[in-house]
Amino acid sequence: MENELSTTTEGEELKSAAQVVSDVLAESTKKNKFLQNVGFQNASRRSSARSTETELEAERRTNAELRAQVADLSNKVQESEQARIVDREEMKRSQSAMEAKLNLLVRQN
Repeated sequence: MENELSTTTEGEELKSAAQVVSDVLAESTKKNKFLQNVGFQNASRRSSARSTETELEAERRTNAELRAQVADLSNKVQESEQARIVDREEMKRSQSAMEAKLNLLVRQN
C-alpha cells in the first residue's frame, strides 16, 4: 500500500490514502464492503492506466487481425468473381460452338 501511495505513473495525480486502500481491497477481496460501511466511497474495482492500455492494445491487435481477415476474404471474393466471369465466357463459347454444329447438321438433312 505504501508503494502505491508514493508512486504515480506519468500524467497521473497522487492518489489519496482512501483511493489506495480502495484499490488494494478491490484487488485482494471479491466483495469489498469496508469503505462503503465506513462511508468513504464506493469501493468498486477500478481499472488502472496500465490495464486500460493493455486492454486497448489487445483491442487494437484484434482489430488489425480482423482487418486482415476482411482483406483476405475480399480478395477471395474478387478471385471467385473473376473465375465465375471466365467460366461464363467459356460456356458462351462452348454454346456457340454447339449451336454452329447443330446448324450444320440441320442443313445437311
